[in-house]
Amino acid sequence: MEAADLTGPEFWARDTAVMMTAANEPSLAVPPLPEAAGQVFFRTSGSTGVPKWIGHTRASLLASADAVNAHLHVAATSCWGLALPLHHVGGFGVMSRAWRAGCRVAVYPDRWSAAPFASWLAEEKVTHLSLVPTQVHDLVAAGCRGPASLQAVVVGGGVLPVATGRAARELGWPVLASYGMTETASQIATRRIELLHLPYETSPIDLIDPWRVRLAEDGRLW
Repeated sequence: MEAADLTGPEFWARDTAVMMTAANEPSLAVPPLPEAAGQVFFRTSGSTGVPKWIGHTRASLLASADAVNAHLHVAATSCWGLALPLHHVGGFGVMSRAWRAGCRVAVYPDRWSAAPFASWLAEEKVTHLSLVPTQVHDLVAAGCRGPASLQAVVVGGGVLPVATGRAARELGWPVLASYGMTETASQIATRRIELLHLPYETSPIDLIDPWRVRLAEDGRLW
């Protein structure tokens, strides 16, 4: 599936199930289960065990998009930048947020490289962005300055060290720590934009409304 497939009403109105696979992976058959109809399936990273497939209804994906957009003050005049794989829930989420906000989305067309990416962001006037810690590290190591258009860079898929986050802030990258899961269609907690004037921290991370969490007796997050 291409990013352009997610920018029109046809995909979101469709009631067929979809398995999100990488471009170099074979297409997979949709599970023959009644409840799978209309769902979009993503594979987990396996960070807590064996990778598995998670299905989301289109309604749940759009609900997540609405919540993230509200938390990050995304408007119709904003521009989301996509620099993550579309078959991961984080990359897919960028497209669903842009669709829901009715704003522009720019898709990075080349292989990852810090300096060309930073220049591309400035040219496209991207305002909101999701990156993984390795990408932020590369931008800092290359001494790339964040473009003036950027309002928020959500960092997920791992913990960005405090030192790297503060170095990124000094270079003009408005990085925000976040926490999310494939099972929750992306972010459930992200630092608020209003805290960007403070030094970068990895915690505490603000819950995104309407998510609620608690710790079970065995320490797991519910």
